[in-house]
Amino acid sequence: MTRRIWRFVTAMAGVTVAAGAPGQAQTTLESPPNLSDWVAVAGGFQFNLLHRFSVGSAPARKLQNAPTATLAYGLASWLSLGLNYASASEVVDAYPNEWEFLARVAPLTQDGGAPFDLYLQGGYNVAAESADGQLLLARRVGPVRAVAGVGLLEDAELTGVSRATVAAGATVRVYQLLGLAGDISTFADRNHGDRVAWSAGFNLGVGGTPHTLSVHATNVASRTLQGTARGTERTRYGFEYTIPISLGRFRGTAKDTAGASQQYGRRGQDDPRQAKPVSIDIRSLRFAKRKVEVDAGTTVLWRNRDPLSHTVTSDDGQFDSGEIAPDASWSHTFTTPGTFSYHCGPHPEMKATVVVRAKP
Repeated sequence: MTRRIWRFVTAMAGVTVAAGAPGQAQTTLESPPNLSDWVAVAGGFQFNLLHRFSVGSAPARKLQNAPTATLAYGLASWLSLGLNYASASEVVDAYPNEWEFLARVAPLTQDGGAPFDLYLQGGYNVAAESADGQLLLARRVGPVRAVAGVGLLEDAELTGVSRATVAAGATVRVYQLLGLAGDISTFADRNHGDRVAWSAGFNLGVGGTPHTLSVHATNVASRTLQGTARGTERTRYGFEYTIPISLGRFRGTAKDTAGASQQYGRRGQDDPRQAKPVSIDIRSLRFAKRKVEVDAGTTVLWRNRDPLSHTVTSDDGQFDSGEIAPDASWSHTFTTPGTFSYHCGPHPEMKATVVVRAKP
């Protein structure tokens, strides 16, 4: 077991060094129920509470609960360390308490300019005594976000055999805070007795908060790499609730921006001198583009894609958007060359920079 843990640690160290791009934290609005493709916000914790229920056999027909608790900390905008704990796992017989310690990196993101999102996860499953890994690719086209991936379980379900896995899924944003989601996964060398794992349901954003909710059906109990590799005969119905915890709030927030002045308007009023502003989405408690470089005279437009309000507040007080409501926008024209760092007032851990170059 010690050798397996060491192999995992060294492998993830290599991945971490290679991954330097900012990641994209995902809510349930953009993640299928059985595929975890997100990293926690840098400097904060992400706590996901997952419960899946089924009815036992007659005559008692007892309601049975299969919970999985996920806790991750964002060491950087592209790196999270955490764990999954499932207290009613079916991965290994007579071993219901399943622990999976994991690291997840996001070296490429579509919001950061890449053609797709890339997520790499490695971890150690205590129940299966296995070092496991998975690679996921995702791309958003309009309201649809598709994801597919492959994985490797060093010891699949404590059988002593290494097996590869494949998975695919998608989310469809029906409305700003409502989406549909589903996925399937299985072993690449699926045997006659292996069932395809599946899930399907709908996702909700909780308006005015950073929380999201997934309500779904599935045929797997625990959401670990081992748990989602093979389906069971039992269909479960459950929910997942996401709780991002911002440590910045406990350190004190930036100044109140409720009455702050606006430049070139708010809620989407652009500077008429700039026909095509540079756009930056605010999504999943972060500015999608952590650093942009523009020429003097360029207008930058921030669009709030989160279900709660944010601000665009200069660190030195030169500009301040006030509260930008969900699905609203605000713009500012940069006329002077220099480096302008800014943050969100209610969520000071959200930081980014605009570099303004002199006109050629």
